[in-house]
Amino acid sequence: MYDRDPLEYYQILNVLPDADIRTIKLNYHDCAKKWHPDYNKDKNAMEHFQKISVAYEILQDKEKRLIYDVLACAYNKDDFPQMETLSVFKDRLDNENPDVRIIKLRYIIGKVISYKDKEYRLVCTQKQAFNEILKCSAANWFAGWWGIKAFLANCRAIAFNYRETGTNRQDNLTLLIHNAVAYHQEGKDKQALSSILQALDYALPDQIPTLKSFAHYLSLKISSLPKWNWRLLKAAHFIVPFVLFMLLSSPVINSYLLGFNKYMTKQNEITYFQKVSFNDGSETFDDIVVSKVFNIPVDLYDEEKLYHFREDSSVMYGPGDKFDVMRNIEAGHTVRVTGFTPDKAWYRIMLDNGEMGFVKKSSLLKGRGNEIPSSSKIIYSAD
Repeated sequence: MYDRDPLEYYQILNVLPDADIRTIKLNYHDCAKKWHPDYNKDKNAMEHFQKISVAYEILQDKEKRLIYDVLACAYNKDDFPQMETLSVFKDRLDNENPDVRIIKLRYIIGKVISYKDKEYRLVCTQKQAFNEILKCSAANWFAGWWGIKAFLANCRAIAFNYRETGTNRQDNLTLLIHNAVAYHQEGKDKQALSSILQALDYALPDQIPTLKSFAHYLSLKISSLPKWNWRLLKAAHFIVPFVLFMLLSSPVINSYLLGFNKYMTKQNEITYFQKVSFNDGSETFDDIVVSKVFNIPVDLYDEEKLYHFREDSSVMYGPGDKFDVMRNIEAGHTVRVTGFTPDKAWYRIMLDNGEMGFVKKSSLLKGRGNEIPSSSKIIYSAD
C-alpha cells in the first residue's frame, strides 16, 4: 500500500497515496490531537507530533506533494534527497542539458603482476557517451593485457562495457526524474518537461501516471524529444579493435579478433566461472570457463517462465553436479527460469531474493507451485 511512500508521509497520516486533500486534513487533525505533547505523555509524543507536522506540510501542498510522489518513483528511504535543494546533474562538460543519460564503463590497466580495475558511472550526452566509449575502449585494448590476471579481467571488462550499454534502466530513470524536479525548482520548466517525458521510457507501468501528472502540471508542450541511438553506442565498442585489426592484420590476429567478435555478438551467452570455497571460509573463482548458458531476458510480468520444484532439490552454483550447493529448496517452491545450457539439461533460475543458481531441468514443473512471497523478486508486484 505504501510502496511509493519512502519517507512514510502517507503512512504517518494513515491515508492512501491517492487520498484527496479533505481526507488528508481530517486525518492530520485526528493524528495531531492524539500525539500533541499537551495531551499525550508518551516519551516519543513530541517526535511523532513533529513527523505528523512535516508530513502534513508536504501532502497538503499540491506542488510539494506531486514532487514527493515523483521523487518516490526514483528514490527509496535510504537515498531520498532533500526535496528543496536539488541540483541538476550536469554533463561531462559541466553543462546543464536535459538530453543526458548514465553509462557505466570499466577500465583495466595491466601491471604485469597486478592491474587496476575501475568502474565509472558517467552522466553524458549521446556525443559525449560515444567519445567516452572510444576512450575506454582504447585504454582497455592498449593497456589492459599486461599480465595474466589483467588479461582475464580485461576480457570480462570489455564484455561488461558492451553488454551494459543501454541496459541501466533504473539509473537513467533516477537521473531524468531528479533533473526534471531540479530544473523545475530553477524555473526551467521546458527542460523539466523534456526530462520527465524522457523518463517515461524507463518507468514501470505503475509509475507512468505519476510522471504524466507532473508533465501536465508544467503546462507546456514540446514538439519533439531527443532519442538516443543505443545501437550506435554499442557499435562504438568495436571501432578500436577494428582499427587494430586493419593496422596489424595477420593470420594470428585475424583469427583472434574473429573469435572475440563472435564471443561479443552472442549476447545471449554468459560465461560462468566455478566458485571455489576454502575451509577457512574464504572463497575465490576458478578462471577456467566451465559452461555456456543461453540467457532468457527477465520479464517480471511473464508467467510462462515460472516453474516450481517437483521434489526437494539442491540449487547449485553452476550447471553441473560437481559445483558447490548454493542452497536446498523444498518441493513446490516457485522460481523463475532465466537461462539454460545448450543441451537444456540444466536451467538457470532466479530465487525470491534475486540470487541465480542452477538446477536440473528434471527437477522442475512448469507453472506456479506454493504461494509466492509478497517480497519476492521473481514477479512484478504493485503492492
